Amino acid sequence: MRVLANDGIPENSKQALESLGFEIKEVRVAHEQLVAYTKKNDIEVLLVQQGTLLNKTMIDELKHLKAIVFAGVVVSLELIDHIKSNGITVIWAEESLANATAEMVLAHLFSGTRLLQEANRNMPLEGDTMFKSLQQSYSSGIEVSGKTLGIIGMNLAGQFLAQKALGLGMHVVYTDNSTPKIKTEFELPNGIVFPIAMESIAMEVLLEQAHFISVHTKYFQRYVVNKESFEKAENLIGVINCAYPEAINEVDLVDEVNKETILFAGLDRFEEEPHPVIQVLMQPAFSLSPNIATATHESQHAVWSEITVKIKDLLN
Repeated sequence: MRVLANDGIPENSKQALESLGFEIKEVRVAHEQLVAYTKKNDIEVLLVQQGTLLNKTMIDELKHLKAIVFAGVVVSLELIDHIKSNGITVIWAEESLANATAEMVLAHLFSGTRLLQEANRNMPLEGDTMFKSLQQSYSSGIEVSGKTLGIIGMNLAGQFLAQKALGLGMHVVYTDNSTPKIKTEFELPNGIVFPIAMESIAMEVLLEQAHFISVHTKYFQRYVVNKESFEKAENLIGVINCAYPEAINEVDLVDEVNKETILFAGLDRFEEEPHPVIQVLMQPAFSLSPNIATATHESQHAVWSEITVKIKDLLN
């Protein structure tokens, strides 16, 4: 099976695949020549990282491929869904990226509930002269223990998040029609085994119960959280999106924060990515990060091990 590693491949992964009979071609093919090159050279598997820009039009012309492999730490669910709709197998390192995503959600959760996103902006500017005033302003934070986290969708990152939230003493509810029940165990790095058993509930019930919402759908869904969601949410304090652009309607989100019906939002993905709108960037109640939820030192090293194993499975 011939593989084009368009953005390169680590030598150990290359050797492991070649030992199984894969033919690895390390050639940097320009974006506009990729379709013609893969057809001319009988490429069956396209392996890309961040350097290769794929779009829906190009994918429609790559139906001759058996698989497209994303070996980077940043993936697009919308693009993955489109590739699958063309009958092409998609390989990506979901397991390696899930824990990093869950931890980023918690980072935004803690930042928002303890008002750190505002304190971090104002302490360098006024901390030396307005310390007592700032102390008073940011002393009304909220503890997450005992609160309810609502997870919309239950992909692997959502499961990791549920485990961590339960460990913090939070109540966790989720909604996902494709995953009506979850019963699994997580063996943590410290050796502790943490079981979770949950059942999906209706979206309306989740919105009524949740103090915090985080999006973790398995597929791209536009505006999972919007004005109607906010109107149904009776106890909502904060919303977090580390999933994909357009999971949350940002116009509706800004309106809710401006009306002070919710306390904060944590955003790692943006509607207008990579050029988020100024209304979002300048909102002091928003905890922001530039699409780095899956990108950690650990995940970048783990990705290739998982990818290599999954590519091997193409032979079966």
